[in-house]
Amino acid sequence: MNNIPGDTSTIMIYKEEAEAILGKVSEYLLEVYAYKQQGVYICDNLEAGQENFRIMAHRKRYDIYLRFGRTWVCEDQKSIVIARIGFEKQHAGHGTALLLNLAVIAQKYDYKFLAIESVNANSEAFALKLGFDAHPLPKCYIISTEALIKSLQERSALVEA
Repeated sequence: MNNIPGDTSTIMIYKEEAEAILGKVSEYLLEVYAYKQQGVYICDNLEAGQENFRIMAHRKRYDIYLRFGRTWVCEDQKSIVIARIGFEKQHAGHGTALLLNLAVIAQKYDYKFLAIESVNANSEAFALKLGFDAHPLPKCYIISTEALIKSLQERSALVEA
């Protein structure tokens, strides 16, 4: 495992992990919006590995900015931060579906927390509805990967009932 609690020097993300995550994010966006080119890319050079990386996804119908690895959320565990999220159609389930995809990624690659930062009224309501907790940093919300998966499963069961 890359993460040893208390030893902040051990979080290391390599190009292969980042590219696999990029592929999953790109696949999700392709399912929702059939652009020929998705406009999804890694913002950082990971040739030698590093403790975090960023993914940007931007087109007319969506704008997403994500950070992975060591973040403000936790110094000694990997986390995913949604720094910006916007879809052309709101309340269509795209944000929830993105979170489900990020939760699957988090489980597979051992990211312990997901967070949403700089929330507005809509994203705050979205975060609270899914069980995120307010973080001491203003306008920031956090949830463990396990708690998010449980919340999404409960919401799915309610929809199916």
